[in-house]
Amino acid sequence: MSINLPVLTPETAELLLNNCIMTEQKGWSVLKASGPTLRDYLQGQITQDMALLTDATAIHSAILTPQGKAVSELYLLAGHNNELLLLTPGSAADATVARMRQFALGHTLRTGIVDSLAICSVQGAHASSVLDMLGLDEPEQQWLSCSRSADADIFAMVMPESPRGYWIIAPIDTIRQLDIHKVDPSELEAMSIIRGFPCFGIEWDASIHPLNANLVEFDGVSFTKGCYVGQEITSRMHWRGGIKKKLYRVAVQGLPESIPCPIQTSVNIGELKSAAIDHESACVGIALLPIETAESGAPLSLNNGVTIDILEACHA
Repeated sequence: MSINLPVLTPETAELLLNNCIMTEQKGWSVLKASGPTLRDYLQGQITQDMALLTDATAIHSAILTPQGKAVSELYLLAGHNNELLLLTPGSAADATVARMRQFALGHTLRTGIVDSLAICSVQGAHASSVLDMLGLDEPEQQWLSCSRSADADIFAMVMPESPRGYWIIAPIDTIRQLDIHKVDPSELEAMSIIRGFPCFGIEWDASIHPLNANLVEFDGVSFTKGCYVGQEITSRMHWRGGIKKKLYRVAVQGLPESIPCPIQTSVNIGELKSAAIDHESACVGIALLPIETAESGAPLSLNNGVTIDILEACHA
C-alpha cells in the first residue's frame, strides 16, 4: 500500500516555464538580531564565515551544540540599521533564539522571532516581475545573492527550488496582497524534493551531522574561519575522512510504502528521507546513503522491491 506524496502538477510546471507561482513559506520563521558586537559574536557561533555576509550576498549556515549536533539550519541576510535577519525552520526557531542567547555573556545581543514578517517563495521564468512589484533590484545569478528595499523590511534571496526563483521576506500583509498565481505548499515541497533541496526538520535533523546533510555542497561551512561552537567535531569529520554518508537525489522506480523508509542492498544501508511526484508522473526522492555505496554503483531497492537510481549528490 503506497502513501500520498507531494505532486508537482503539469499545470504548475507550465506556469513555471511561462509565468511564475507563489507559495507562502509557513514552515519558516524570521528572526532579527542586533547589537554592537553581533557579527563578532556570530563568528564564534555559526559554521559559516561572517565575513562573507554583505548587503548583496546572504550566507547559509548551521548553529551547533558543543557536541557538534545541529540546533538549526540558518540563512543570514543583512537587514537595515545594522540588524541581521536569520531565517530558520519554524520548528527550530525557539531553540535557535535560546541557543543564541545561551553563550552571549559579555555581548549586548537583542534577538527574537519577528511575527510581523513572513517568507514566500516565488518561482518561475518571470519570477523577477514580482521583484519589480516590490521595488527590489534583481539579485545576481549566484546562489544566495540577495537584494533589499531602501526603506522597508522587504528582501529577496535567490533560492534553487526551480531554475530561477526567490525567497521574499516582507510584512505578512505585503506578501498576501501580491497578485501572483498561488499554489498549494505541497507543490513547493514537491519542487524542493525534485530539485534535491533538503531542509532541516524534514530530510535531516539533529541526529544527522550537518556535513552528512551536505552542508559543504550548500556552501554552509568554513574550514578556515577559526573556532566556533561545535567546530572541533566538524573539522575532525572533514579532515579525517569522517563524512561517510550524504544526501542524494534519487529516482524511485515505483512508489514507496512509507516515508522515511529503508534503502537496501542485501541489508539496510540508507534511508529514503522524502519523495515527490514530478509533472511527468515520475517519483524523485532525497536519500541518505553511504558515499562508498553510492559511488560503487551497487543496486539499491526499497523493502517493497522498488529500485532506486542515484541521480547526484544534493547541491546548491
